[in-house]
Amino acid sequence: MTTLAHSSPIPAAVSVPWPADHVAVLRNRPVRLGTDTAGLSRFGDDIWHIRPAHPDPHTKVGNISFLPFPEPLRRQFRAVLLAALDHPQPVEPSGRQSAASLIGIGSLPVLTADLQLFAHWMSEHSLAHIAEVTEQDLAEYLSHVLRLAKSPARKADAVCAVRTLWLFRDLVPGPCRLGTAYPWQDLTANSLVGLRATNGENRRPRIQDETMEPLLAWALLMVDQIGPDICAAWREYTELKLGEHPSQTAYSGPVSDRLIAYVDHCRRTGTPLPGLPGTDPHQVNYRHVQRLVGLPGNGGLSTAQQRLISGQQLPVAPDSAVGTITGQIQGRPWRNAPLAIHELPRLWRLLSGALFIVVCYLSGMRPGEVLSLRRGCRSTDEATGQLLVNGRRGKGYDRAPDAPETAEPLRPWVVVAPVHDAIALLESLHDKPYLFPAQLHRGTHRASDVHARTCNSINRDITDFASWVNETFRRVDGTDPIPTDPSGNLNASRFRRTLARFIVRRPRGLIAAALQYGHVDTKVTLNYAGAPDTEWLQDIAVEKLELVLEQISDDAQRLAAGEQVSGPSADEYRRRVAGSADFPGRTVISPRSAARLLADADPRVHHGEGMTCVWRPETAACRAARLAQGLPEPAGPDESECRSTCTNLAFTDRDIAHRKQDLRDWEAAASDPLAPQPLRDRATAQAERITSLIHRHEQSHTEGAPA
Repeated sequence: MTTLAHSSPIPAAVSVPWPADHVAVLRNRPVRLGTDTAGLSRFGDDIWHIRPAHPDPHTKVGNISFLPFPEPLRRQFRAVLLAALDHPQPVEPSGRQSAASLIGIGSLPVLTADLQLFAHWMSEHSLAHIAEVTEQDLAEYLSHVLRLAKSPARKADAVCAVRTLWLFRDLVPGPCRLGTAYPWQDLTANSLVGLRATNGENRRPRIQDETMEPLLAWALLMVDQIGPDICAAWREYTELKLGEHPSQTAYSGPVSDRLIAYVDHCRRTGTPLPGLPGTDPHQVNYRHVQRLVGLPGNGGLSTAQQRLISGQQLPVAPDSAVGTITGQIQGRPWRNAPLAIHELPRLWRLLSGALFIVVCYLSGMRPGEVLSLRRGCRSTDEATGQLLVNGRRGKGYDRAPDAPETAEPLRPWVVVAPVHDAIALLESLHDKPYLFPAQLHRGTHRASDVHARTCNSINRDITDFASWVNETFRRVDGTDPIPTDPSGNLNASRFRRTLARFIVRRPRGLIAAALQYGHVDTKVTLNYAGAPDTEWLQDIAVEKLELVLEQISDDAQRLAAGEQVSGPSADEYRRRVAGSADFPGRTVISPRSAARLLADADPRVHHGEGMTCVWRPETAACRAARLAQGLPEPAGPDESECRSTCTNLAFTDRDIAHRKQDLRDWEAAASDPLAPQPLRDRATAQAERITSLIHRHEQSHTEGAPA
């Protein structure tokens, strides 16, 4: 049984007049660049288009329709939703809401649907005004919501919608004010509907290395070899359509003169007439002939003009080709025939998917942040020479649309050269403001001047790109070049976590992460935007924790099995591994708790190539070398500055096995009669040093007495 909240006196609110029907509903919201402000929805409209006020150009936002509301209540709920658009949401009396902020544009359609549910319940109970609702009515409505065949989360939304209605009571006309005490003030919405809160753990699966590595490799091939051919063909086709292609200057005069000159050119050069795909026998593509001779427009060739061409008895190609094939894969052209016009839309989508993979995966940006990138986003840091991509942050309730009067400072991401190359290719593909426009051609649905591709559409492009590669190119053994990922469909939202794992699991990966992606272990890039983005740090922390725990377990098992350790820090290595292996563990319920646990559990033992660093900053030779060069103090070992005399070094049997392979290589180099004498002398010295290291290791006791 639901307990009613006791009534509390409602302060007398200032009288609020009804809005006029001509009032623009987005009057207090910034709208995106390119929006026709004269066409914005008005208060009296039955359908409000609120999409221009959403900060993300790649996101689809539903309209607010009042037609499903009971007609006597429509005007009242219009006033409520206009107040929600105009004003920050007032703070709850319970104080659970930390600060007043505008309700997100993307949340308003959901709020509208939940208010519609309440409006229909009011109509069924003969309540003509929101102000007539009593606390007893609210208790009955809660029971009604609990009986609905909806998920607990949607029931909680329905409860929150009524509370939102109450919060705006002082900002709406009198008949629209919910005059009760704060609804169900002693309980949260989740507890009212029996919904248990989740711990927020990131359960999104990583893309397996067997899939991600070839996917990225083929995406890079698109940037270097295949993509330029597609872009060139698309530009040629676009210029032909607009009558701006240089080849069209060879034709002038009346249509008949142009056509005669064209067929003479085809006969003289042996060029077949362009054909329509899928026809047998091949039929002439007269529309493309019209483009080739510089006659853009919607009107086609007349019957007589078509007979003029067909009567020449020239061969007809199976399709209409544009561009040339210049890119190569393993020394051979990636395609034997030029691209056909009918292939260009699909190839553009495939190229978009490949370029998105390169930009999103190699930058660590969120999918929405990549889709919101605009032309000219590339730059170089003048002080450091780092390559940057400047975009807009993808999270935060205080974000505003990309409008001149409310433009936010752009946030830079440090990237590698292939990301800049991919962006340059995108900018050469079209002239739209967004790198990933909603569509290349003009259209009334999601115009490209205002909107970018959606996450769903780019996910389809990524999947189609992998399928196209597997269909078009096969391995020698007949297997797919890009294996199917066993963890699920390829999805852009999986890239960040996959990148975090890849960086951490690679040799010297954490060091590379700190250098290449400055927002991993430093605060430099975080402070560019004014507000730090800690999610990337949290992803890295989870991956580091998993790696450290696996490494501790493996090191402890090897020591227990008798693995030999030598070197100046052999004893310290054994002590740290033993101490960390005894760590009982804790339950990790969030990425932040993973970071705290990592600080306690990490033994600071780093396995490199042929050596193990037991990190102590005060005795680290690499740290001293960096400080001597005036470089920033490292957060961990820098193997590029490693010195053989460093007292932090230890050598396990695994390291010695690696050194034995190095010894064989140096001995072969020392005995190479074709090598210059200085190189042979250096190889001999290296071989002697490694021989001494191996000898000391093998002479040391299994218990790890330092050599």
